[in-house]
Amino acid sequence: MIDYGATFKRLREDKGLKIVDLEQPNISRSLIGKFESGQTRMSADRLDKLLADMGVSHDEFLFLGGDRSDNYIYTKLHEMGVQTGEPKEMQQLEAMITRSTNDLKHGRGGIGARFMREFGLMLKYGIDKETNEQFYDRVEVKKHVKPAVDFLKQAETWGRIELDIFTLFYPGMSPTDLLTLGRLAIKRAHFYSQLRTEQMRLVNIIDVVFTGLIYTDIDGAAEMLALEESVLKRMDEFMTNLTTQRLRLVYSKGILQMLQGNVEGGYTQATSVVPAYEIAGMNQTAKFVQEAAKLTRKEILAGNPDNIPHTYSMLI
Repeated sequence: MIDYGATFKRLREDKGLKIVDLEQPNISRSLIGKFESGQTRMSADRLDKLLADMGVSHDEFLFLGGDRSDNYIYTKLHEMGVQTGEPKEMQQLEAMITRSTNDLKHGRGGIGARFMREFGLMLKYGIDKETNEQFYDRVEVKKHVKPAVDFLKQAETWGRIELDIFTLFYPGMSPTDLLTLGRLAIKRAHFYSQLRTEQMRLVNIIDVVFTGLIYTDIDGAAEMLALEESVLKRMDEFMTNLTTQRLRLVYSKGILQMLQGNVEGGYTQATSVVPAYEIAGMNQTAKFVQEAAKLTRKEILAGNPDNIPHTYSMLI
């Protein structure tokens, strides 16, 4: 059920607006504040006027309403916990699969139950099997990823559920599907064009597609990186905290240059972000970036680019 006041407040803050910015005749700042805090209701006409001032349609407002804490997918992910293959964690995974399967049988959880079951089975078979194959090449993984890929390809509009499903299943997607769905995500996520938080999710997804393609389809990776840069530039006018995304973009450009043949120039660019991460206190990220760039440089110079590990970075 949508909490209209809380949803309105989230959208207002997401656009960097203050209550006073929306005040108008017959709609006082006091009324808006009480509406947001749940102390009073607001007529549909007044709500639509305020939404119009924010550049949000009524349909978009309803579409974006709700709280992730009530979302089936997020609830089951929380129950499942982080999965590294440890016995206790595998028990949590099995329990989540069982609950999602039962919910699916009894008509509970909707589309979320269907995909959480498939996601759980994808992880289970991916973690259980010791192999040198890429995760997305495993037959057991492909079986459970296919329904998600088919669903996303057919979706006319990418909303929260579609972005959530992509976030769940992308480690099991082939590079070809990653490129196709990356393009679709950008094309069809119309509702997110003006919202900071959801736009950031879209930027992260573009980066994931880039990461998945960089060692298998350089042209596709370059396309995604250029797109990520253009999205970030458009966001500059209303986003003030983009430091991490900008650093990631600089690093990614360096790795791309290295694989395109400019090894030393790319290495210099990729490692240029290390001091910035260290200053920000992100020492683990700084270490990862340094080591990944060194390994990439080493294997390219040795003529062994296929030896560079390239599992997809996890978003969840």
